[in-house]
Amino acid sequence: MRIVRIGFWPVVLSLLFLPCSLWAQAAPMRNLTRGLLWSGYRSNGIQGKTEGMTRSWARLWDAGLMYPGAPILEGDFEDHWAVKESIDFADRSTHTSQGEGIYVLTKDESGFYNVSMSNPRIVTEDIMPMTYDASAGPEKDLGVRTVSPATGAVTANYWPGAPPVVNDVTEIHNFDYNRYIPNDTQPEEILITQWGTETGIVVTRKAKAWGYPDYDDFIIQEVILENTGTKQLNDTYLSFFNLPRVSRAGHMWTGWTSGWEGVDTRVQDDWFKYSEAPNFDGHADLRGKKIQYVYDGDYPFDQTDDTGEPARLAEAPGNVRNSGLIREGQLRAFQYIGLALLDADPTDGFAQDDEVYVAPKNPDQPAFPFWWQIRSLDDIDTPEHPMSDEQIYLDMTGQGTRPISPKHPQDNPTELMTMGFAQTYGPYDLGPGDKAKVVVAWVAGTGAEFASSGGTVDIFGWSRQPGAQAQLPDGERALALHLDRARFAYANNYDIPDAPPDIRFTVESDEDGNNLLSWSADAEDAEDPDYAGTSEAKDVSGYRIYRSEHTSMGPWELLVDLSTGTHSYKDATSLAGFSYWYSVRSYDSGHADWNGTGMAIPSLESGHGAPETRTHLRSIPFVVASDKKDRFEDPVIVVPNPFRLDDIHRYPGGSEEIRFVNVPRRCKISIFTVSGDLVAVVDNPVRTRSPVRGETSWNQVVLNFASKVSTGKYFFVVESLMPGSEGEKKTGTFMIVK
Repeated sequence: MRIVRIGFWPVVLSLLFLPCSLWAQAAPMRNLTRGLLWSGYRSNGIQGKTEGMTRSWARLWDAGLMYPGAPILEGDFEDHWAVKESIDFADRSTHTSQGEGIYVLTKDESGFYNVSMSNPRIVTEDIMPMTYDASAGPEKDLGVRTVSPATGAVTANYWPGAPPVVNDVTEIHNFDYNRYIPNDTQPEEILITQWGTETGIVVTRKAKAWGYPDYDDFIIQEVILENTGTKQLNDTYLSFFNLPRVSRAGHMWTGWTSGWEGVDTRVQDDWFKYSEAPNFDGHADLRGKKIQYVYDGDYPFDQTDDTGEPARLAEAPGNVRNSGLIREGQLRAFQYIGLALLDADPTDGFAQDDEVYVAPKNPDQPAFPFWWQIRSLDDIDTPEHPMSDEQIYLDMTGQGTRPISPKHPQDNPTELMTMGFAQTYGPYDLGPGDKAKVVVAWVAGTGAEFASSGGTVDIFGWSRQPGAQAQLPDGERALALHLDRARFAYANNYDIPDAPPDIRFTVESDEDGNNLLSWSADAEDAEDPDYAGTSEAKDVSGYRIYRSEHTSMGPWELLVDLSTGTHSYKDATSLAGFSYWYSVRSYDSGHADWNGTGMAIPSLESGHGAPETRTHLRSIPFVVASDKKDRFEDPVIVVPNPFRLDDIHRYPGGSEEIRFVNVPRRCKISIFTVSGDLVAVVDNPVRTRSPVRGETSWNQVVLNFASKVSTGKYFFVVESLMPGSEGEKKTGTFMIVK
């Protein structure tokens, strides 16, 4: 093995001048975004972030186990959803990890050790990204050609009859707008990555997720090792490498923060637990579930309780304090996140899989779940480096002599610190053509799960509530609940109660300067596959409209509950010039019996975590032009009036914009001082727009563009340039106070 160490500073500095696209070409990446829990996947084995590779660049395009999922500035998310505005606050608030990877540890007949390694800082030279051919796999008949309403981009790349996937992660969508899931015995989204190693082992990783509420808090990962070489590889191990970092999100909002590696003791305040450790003291419902998890703790040398990292604006950089994006006390690290075993025993078969697999020689799996401490900037990868392949192999399989070598079962850490962890599975004796398989789940939870009074759980909205910190421990109970649901989904061969369809909707402005939402009736004809052929199949019974005035991740407020037959809604409380985000969700009637099991299913709502379920660009309503406005039949209004340098008398974001509303679609506005001096002329329209606006704005710049106007009273004259009213004028006054 030759290690390509992408985490050392000399290498990083030498790569700063390379275009970011080179990294994507070297290791194709896509993000799994269907549920509330998002993660990025690369075809070289890396999952989530690649901090060691590119430091600050990496957080832009990889989802580092984001919970809840939030806009990503680069990569497939931006390509599909056209998000180009600054969303740095969202990026910093939801990432719970700094990357994951997979190690394949082998020993051949001659005793030669080999470790093929993928993690966010180190990728061995032998790893060869491959393209998975779904048309030749069990997914050959699965998938839908999905299209983003925001950009028109095709968002999946495999469906029956799709062009061949070349040098890319295979992404399969088993969902679409206005219809129930096409194949309800499979998850809604599947990302498949595949890579080879120099020993002939080919690794195939399938990440699977749903957007259904109650089933959107986990990602199931199936990992298959196949010996495609000619050598017998006895005692082969598969290890999941993980760098969880829940508390980092909170510390990123402080002015003193250090790098994620945690060399500053103030960011070393996470707790790490394994449910089977002798000293496990976590939630009783997790005992026996084979889960390693992490959550934020209280830094012991701080005078206040910083559990969950409540925002302290006095410590935040000025741009954060003044952004209005966070509030005092808002929780910034509220997640519980963990990795759990679902299945490693081939004797009773794997879900939806008829292949033959080799069983691990040790029935107790994972064979070695263990932790290691991150001590410094260049000492974050375990085992201790630099090391030979033999040393790594022995240490990660419990046979080494170094202190890092795991003891099984290993006690959980008893102090707050920065750590990484691994789960090692095996050993397997793999002859040529043999395969081994492990199924795990990434699971997340927060205290929001039990704080809701009913309906959709709004994690981000809950994090802003004053009582959220006291409810943080409920996140451990939520973690147990969500793990049970992941185990149910897997044990039931991926067949779970189906949520009603996503709704494709549009947001437009109307003549009153309000947002108008519209959608089709198609969802009302959708048939729930669980009740196909019965009178219960068409069960969509209404729509709920949610709005956020903050960001596309919330917090959400329910605006209205509408029955079927209604396919538009005017948000009469929306104000021109202000930003809004929306989500339109269908809900069904519920059922007394699910699939003949006798299990009653309450009314279900369509998902809310996936990009398909909400708007991502802000909707700022404006007044649409009309014949009435062209004839001055509506009064001309100036807003804000008065204009003041505060948050009440001007538009958000420190805007100095003054709007002239109900003006003809073509007109000239002249602005004068009280002494009659002309200070500005504003034309409408300034440029071609669709739809044409019955308003225009002025940024307070004077005629010669040399400065902006000062405090005072101003007169305006609106002169129509429209046929039928051309030459007619309206006048008025407004105040500016600075």
